[in-house]
Order: sequence, then structure tokens, then C-alpha cells
Amino acid sequence: MRASRWMLLFVAVVVVGGVVALVMGGEGSGRGSVSEMPGSTPGAPTSRPAEAAEPRSVASSPVASDVPIAVSSTFEQTEAGARLAAVAFLEVTEEAVALSPVEAADLQRTMATAGFGEEFATDTEQRMTELVQAVPGGIKLRVAPIEARSIADGEDWLVSIWYVQAITIASESVVDDWRTANYRMRWEDDTWKIASFESRRGPMPGRGTEPPSETPTRFEALLSGYSDDGLN
Repeated sequence: MRASRWMLLFVAVVVVGGVVALVMGGEGSGRGSVSEMPGSTPGAPTSRPAEAAEPRSVASSPVASDVPIAVSSTFEQTEAGARLAAVAFLEVTEEAVALSPVEAADLQRTMATAGFGEEFATDTEQRMTELVQAVPGGIKLRVAPIEARSIADGEDWLVSIWYVQAITIASESVVDDWRTANYRMRWEDDTWKIASFESRRGPMPGRGTEPPSETPTRFEALLSGYSDDGLN
């Protein structure tokens, strides 16, 4: 089904952005001036030199005031801070799918570095436009990070997040999608930002033989009132 095909492409980003959970440029395609992703450099150090590891607490709101979504948290200039920021960017995708293509592009631009922002925004707007055309009724997205890994690369952190998403496609179907989102996180303008991004399918656990447990309408009704607020 064409709607399902475009939906799965969309939710691969970013990410999220991943709208980080949008597939920026297609399956398994890296974006950004630096293409290396977590796991691509065996033997890379897992921590920074001691003189560069001192925590720095910063109140971060990397989303422009005219975009109706914000990542409100305090990220430290540490490995843990980079991981938390990457997870926050990924989870913003739940709300970003409801934005217009232009708003989603603006959102991605603010979450990215100066060198990556325009490329990220342009690709996001294109993919969002394709999603709107393919699924006029829209989708509802639920993102659940499962595990994360971080590898130091100079002053950057390469953060991989393994996650699953449940996607309700209007009243047509509900599907799950298991993915790994790879971020290059860079400290810029006193906060962590995305310097490059990649999303890939899998790893995916084996499936049972049972059909979907609920219709889309029933699925949404059962989860009415649920939220992931306070779970992180």
C-alpha cells in the first residue's frame, strides 16, 4: 500500500528526527557533512580526555519560538548530556508528524548545527510533503527508545538509539517499526545539536503468528489518556 510505504520512509528519520524519525534521503542514507556513525570506527575511544569532560549544565530550548514544539531540558556538556539530547530529539518526532512541511523543516533546522541545518530542513520539507500527499488523513506516532550507545569522536559524540515506533495510519492500519537512529552530536551555541543523522531498519525481534490485536480505532481508544511524560 502506497500510504504505508511512505509512512515507513517518513518515520525513519528522526527523527525523528529524527521529524527525527523521518527518513532523510531514504533507507540507510546518512546526512550531514560528517558521515561516520556509531559503530563505524572500531576501536574509537569511549570517553574524552579528562580535561574535556568537565560537566557544564545548560538550559536548552533548541526550537524556535514560532514552532509549536520545544525540547525543554537541561543538557550537560558530557557524554550523558549528548545521549539525553539525542533521545529528546528522537522523541520530538511524535509531535512533529502533526506539523506542516514548512514547520517541520523549521524544527529540524533549529535542532541541527549551522553546517547541517539547511540540508536537514530541506530534506525534511520534501519528505513531509510526500507524506502529506500519500497519507492525507495523517498518522499518529508513538516512539519508544529501548537502548542507546555512545562513542566519542573528537569533540563530538556518536549516539545510536535502538527504538520501536507504533504508527497508526488514519483508519487503515497500525504497524510497528524497529529502527536504529544514529546521530553525530556536536556542542554548538551552548547546547547539543545534530551534525549528521542516519536511520536504519532493525534489528527487529522475531514475530509471532498472531494478526494485529486491534483495529486502528480500537487501538487508539485503548490508549486514550496514555502519555510517555515522566517516563524518561
